[in-house]
Amino acid sequence: MASAGMTYLHEIHQRFAYLATWLPNAKLELGDVGVLRGEEFRQMTTLKELGVPFITRQGAAPLDFSYTSASGVALQIKAKGEAAASTTLPVAKAGVEVKFSKQGAFVFQATGNRIHEIENKATVGRAVIRLYEQGRWEADWAVVDTIVEAGAATILVANSAGAALELAADAPLEATDLVRLDIGLAVNSQSGDIIRFVAAQGLTPMFKLSRVKSSLLARLLGRSKAIVFGGPSDPAPAAMEGEVFESVAPEA
Repeated sequence: MASAGMTYLHEIHQRFAYLATWLPNAKLELGDVGVLRGEEFRQMTTLKELGVPFITRQGAAPLDFSYTSASGVALQIKAKGEAAASTTLPVAKAGVEVKFSKQGAFVFQATGNRIHEIENKATVGRAVIRLYEQGRWEADWAVVDTIVEAGAATILVANSAGAALELAADAPLEATDLVRLDIGLAVNSQSGDIIRFVAAQGLTPMFKLSRVKSSLLARLLGRSKAIVFGGPSDPAPAAMEGEVFESVAPEA
């Protein structure tokens, strides 16, 4: 059975074409270098530590992301002043009950997101090839070239089937309001195992990874390492004249 993290990673990638940060509060930065193992990115070093400078750019306007897993999630909204028989939410509070019928079901909402990315990827790619030829870059390493920095994010992932969570609020809310900072969201009760971040700030919930193209690595590995005195060294591969990187997708 796939872990809750793997289910979350794959569905987020299918929906947004971004990798999901796992655990969701793991802090990522542009230029982090490491490997993707299952649902976890393991940072090994950084472009800065390797002596590779890069230029960054930021999206012009903030974006909102909202997605609930394809199945296994039921939300029940309660208005202020009404009683909800199936919950323990106070009558004087608004709120929502979130029920998860299967492991890996999740709710993902992020607002005020800023997209940061490495702008000069071609230049960085050529520098990485030089590092690889010097034995300072591992074949399975990838670089974080894009991150999503959230203004606030609510991420709920069920580690067990049958888990449930109640969130109380000081103001009326809708199913898409679980990330709002101005309504006093607070956990009222929880049952089962849930990884939860409610209206959390400072998260980088999604990112993109690039690695050296497999075809280019194969050509580099196949090149002769011998240098003939007085003769030319191996020519640079043709791929260095174009794109060096390819995107990293979740592992099967």
